[in-house]
Amino acid sequence: MQNAKLIFKQIAMSIFSRKKAINLEDFCRDFYDNQILNPVIGGVDVGSAFSDVVIREIVEVDQSFADTDKRKLTNELTIIRFELFALAWSHKFISGKNVVTQSDFTKHYLREKGRDDIWNGMEPYNKVIDGATLRWLTDLGKINLSFNYNMRESLTAKNIEVAKELGMDINDTIERVNNRLWSENAWKQHLLAGPLVYAFCERIGINARNLNKEAKVRIAVVIRGLYEGAQQSWDKVKIKN
Repeated sequence: MQNAKLIFKQIAMSIFSRKKAINLEDFCRDFYDNQILNPVIGGVDVGSAFSDVVIREIVEVDQSFADTDKRKLTNELTIIRFELFALAWSHKFISGKNVVTQSDFTKHYLREKGRDDIWNGMEPYNKVIDGATLRWLTDLGKINLSFNYNMRESLTAKNIEVAKELGMDINDTIERVNNRLWSENAWKQHLLAGPLVYAFCERIGINARNLNKEAKVRIAVVIRGLYEGAQQSWDKVKIKN
């Protein structure tokens, strides 16, 4: 999957390499416009090319993936990229104004673009992240569970308070932010990848249980690569809210 990861690393570096300080909304709009919805470099539709790479890499180890609908796959990669961007963003800023504003901006941006389907499509992945994080917390044992659960609840309350201060409604934009809270360790321990792979496959009409282990590993590599691509996009910029 090195080819797939390299494609999006090059996009991230090319777009943001010369920027130093940028407003949150401007940064997100640039990323969404140029990397997710319209990723074109040198006249090449990188989104379509990336789907070709994903199909080729997975078919290499599991022929059953060859029947995947490319259009559906490309659209679903767009949807999961938005959620992975938000997940990486939450791991960077944890809670507070930056994460609340990013979620609110994303919902309004997608509505502006006539892409409520993306916002709605992100929800299953968001719930998977929440569920996997709660399972991780439960497995920590009573003492660690209490501390980490209380920290998550405290950050949840903080996000709600910030949203109210900003005059936002307490709706799904805040719920999704809170569903990603305290998930970084679960992500680093690879506890989110499996559930995300199964959710992704279900949404493109593939039963993940029918794929062999290597195929699922390669899909997980794609997911991790998209997450890392989001992280790399803000490595050399300072986000201003």
